[in-house]
Amino acid sequence: MKPKNILIAFLLSALIIGLFVWGNTLQTENLRLVRDTGVACLTNGHQRIAEHIHPVLIITVDGENEIVPADIGITPDCMPELHTHDTTGQIHAESFLPGRISEFNLSHFFAIWQKDYQREGFSLEMKQDGETKNSIEEIKMIDHSVIELSYTSI
Repeated sequence: MKPKNILIAFLLSALIIGLFVWGNTLQTENLRLVRDTGVACLTNGHQRIAEHIHPVLIITVDGENEIVPADIGITPDCMPELHTHDTTGQIHAESFLPGRISEFNLSHFFAIWQKDYQREGFSLEMKQDGETKNSIEEIKMIDHSVIELSYTSI
């Protein structure tokens, strides 16, 4: 390969990498948080995501499965870092910032859902991958983790 062609290939590669880094920097600098949640909107939807994992939330009330709604958190102008797309209970935890997902716990998801996880007249047992948890903040967003919230009438 000729030195001129090598130089052109190098410059084009540097330009492409530079544009990618610049685009991610714009997202970081324009971090827009969903009110009172600590969770950001993904400014470019699912584009340029550094992390994307799928824990599953299962809710039972007196032994009966309760449906986790589709599109939790999604609005016309914001797709938050924590959201659902369907009624399977699969939570999409994604961010364009590497390592950010490890900062989230189930309380962040409930803040996006705008729902209190406590229910009057019910006791609550919380488990993650079969391990009992004492607080909602202990339940971290982990890929393929099964999160169980079991409500029982008092």
